[in-house]
Amino acid sequence: MSPSDVLIIGSAGYVGTRMSAGFARAGYRVAGLQRPGGTPVDPAYRAVPGDLADPPSLVEAARGFDLVIHLGAILDERLDLAGVDALIEAGSPMIITSGSDVLGAGHVDEDDVPHPHPLVGWRDEVERRALAAGHRVIRPGLIYGSGGGVVQNMMVPLAQRLGAGVYVGEPDVRWGAVHVDDLPPLYLAVARSAAPGTVWNAIAENVLVDRLAALVGCGRTISWPEHEDVPPEYAPIGGLFRLHQVVSSQKTRREMGWVPRHTDAVASLAQELAAAGFPVRPEDLGHNPAAIVP
Repeated sequence: MSPSDVLIIGSAGYVGTRMSAGFARAGYRVAGLQRPGGTPVDPAYRAVPGDLADPPSLVEAARGFDLVIHLGAILDERLDLAGVDALIEAGSPMIITSGSDVLGAGHVDEDDVPHPHPLVGWRDEVERRALAAGHRVIRPGLIYGSGGGVVQNMMVPLAQRLGAGVYVGEPDVRWGAVHVDDLPPLYLAVARSAAPGTVWNAIAENVLVDRLAALVGCGRTISWPEHEDVPPEYAPIGGLFRLHQVVSSQKTRREMGWVPRHTDAVASLAQELAAAGFPVRPEDLGHNPAAIVP
């Protein structure tokens, strides 16, 4: 098979750097969207000018590629909807990255009708437009590992400031979770095998948020009152701390042949934090029986 040209929006980001490397290793010719003043695209890849904050620029940027992978940040309703419309107009096959939060609370799977959390209330419309045009959607949950993500960037700094890990409200809230290194294999499988207009859940396990708080707090936790504003470290996604989900990825695993290598977020993060000199309890380095593997 001749090499395919893929444009990765967000190629210089936390997930995008690993996605770019994964697709390059798989034989794709990788390009990255370069916004004015943004983090430079890795010189190993071709830089293509364009900006999610300037949706018309995306039409020319995405035109002519064999595949476009959208890993860009959520901006706002106007820009996100205009952006997906522009990418659809460009005419290149596309994988849109959404999130499990679009499904709402409870036990949910790939075929459930979205009931998005108000924080991302328009993202189901982004999905609908992409799917109606024959593109594909992938929904990761909490992305962790390799020094990035919500746990490292939000939960750890707050725990260091307060001397305890913080969760919001009552315990036993679960989030779907996936290690960042397990995402490129799924995107490659979807790129190669998934039918147009299909949606896939990138969830390796469902993990207790208070268990993550205990990890970063070395056993000490604080339940933040639900009626109070969340700490500033949590402000970007504060409302999601109360969103309880048990997300299934059985269909994705079965039909895409996806087998995530990391299915214990607590143990993986504990090992990573310990290697960086962060205090962790010995019991956090082992298997976490509270995780639910979907």
